[in-house]
Amino acid sequence: MTIVAITLGLFLVLALIVAGLVRSFQDHSVAELLDWKPARSPEVEAQNEVDDVRQMIEAQNEYRRKRGAEEITEADVQRQAAADQQLRARGAGPFKNDPEVVDELDAGPKKLRPPKNPKPKPKKR
Repeated sequence: MTIVAITLGLFLVLALIVAGLVRSFQDHSVAELLDWKPARSPEVEAQNEVDDVRQMIEAQNEYRRKRGAEEITEADVQRQAAADQQLRARGAGPFKNDPEVVDELDAGPKKLRPPKNPKPKPKKR
């Protein structure tokens, strides 16, 4: 009986310690406790995105010039992205009505087949 009382007492002490720690840190954010600061500001991140898009368009245009194709502009890329987004929003796409592509949920319930080797029935005596 004393072991049960000691165990319950230790659990009670542990619960009080945890409650005290929670109470003492409730006014501080996790970022403040860890002294975390973002590596880059949102403005720098936005500028990096703009630079990345510009570099990708320049690289594509370089290959298009080598092929003799017409160059693309940022407006072309934005127009194509908007068209892709509309296509995605409608649920249409290259696989929408393709009979070769069957989703597991679209296949419907599978019919149960009898086993190939049914167990033999016991003989009556």
